[in-house]
Amino acid sequence: MPWAAATAILLVIVLFYLNRRVAAIVLAVAVVVGGILWVVTERQTKERTARKEAVAATAADNMEACPDPSRPIMVEFQNQSDQTVERLSFELAGRLRGHSSISYRAFLRDDKIISPGQSSMTCYGVLPHGFSSAGRDSDDPSDYEWSVRISLVSFSP
Repeated sequence: MPWAAATAILLVIVLFYLNRRVAAIVLAVAVVVGGILWVVTERQTKERTARKEAVAATAADNMEACPDPSRPIMVEFQNQSDQTVERLSFELAGRLRGHSSISYRAFLRDDKIISPGQSSMTCYGVLPHGFSSAGRDSDDPSDYEWSVRISLVSFSP
C-alpha cells in the first residue's frame, strides 16, 4: 500500500509539471475516492467491533460445572447479538492470585453454534505449554484468576 500511495503522489507531481488543470482534476478525484473509501472502511470497522463486543465471555475454575479433572476451566460465552455465532477464537489467561503478570496463556477456538440471546459453556484443560517461561508457580487451577479475551467472532450469514 505505501508503494501505491508513493506512486500516486509521484504521478500527481509529474502531472502538475505537465498540465496543472489535469493534475488538479486527478487530485480532486483522488481526494473524493479516498474520502469515500475511508468512510466505508470506518463504518465497517465500527460494525464489526460492535458485533464482536456483543459476545461476552467469562472463565473460572468450576469443579461443579467441569467435574473432569483434566478439563477444570469453565469458559462461558453469551451471545447478546442479533446473529448466530458460528466460531470464536479467544485467549484464555491465568494470573496467579495476588499477582499482576500473566502466568498462563493459551489461544483457543470454539465452534459451538450459539443462537442470539443464548449462552454456551465449555470446559478446557490446562495446557502445559501455556505457562510462562519462568515455569509454573502452582499446578492447581484454583490458584489462578482466569480471564478470556475474544479475538475473532464468525457469525452465520
